[in-house]
Amino acid sequence: MADLHDVAGMTERTLLRRFKAATHHRPNEYLQLVRIAKARELLERTLLPVDRIAWDIGYSDPAAFRKTFQKLVGIHPAEYRMRFGTAALERQD
Repeated sequence: MADLHDVAGMTERTLLRRFKAATHHRPNEYLQLVRIAKARELLERTLLPVDRIAWDIGYSDPAAFRKTFQKLVGIHPAEYRMRFGTAALERQD
C-alpha cells in the first residue's frame, strides 16, 4: 500500500479516499473480492484442489481462504464446486 500511493503520485490518505470513492471498498477489501472472484471461477471450471486454488490466488493459509470464501460467498468452497462446478453440470445431464 505504501508503494502504491507513491506510484499514483498522491498521499496515502488521498489514494485511499479516491479508491473508496471509485470502488466503494478499501483496497484490502477490494483485493479480497477480486481473489474470491478468481477462486469461484477456478472452482467452477477446474478440478484443482481447494488448497491449490487458495495458493494460486494469493492465500498462503488455506484455512484463512476457506473462512474468507465462506464469509463472502455464503458457502464453503467445496460446496460451491459441487453446486456450480462443471462436474455438477455434467451430473445434471
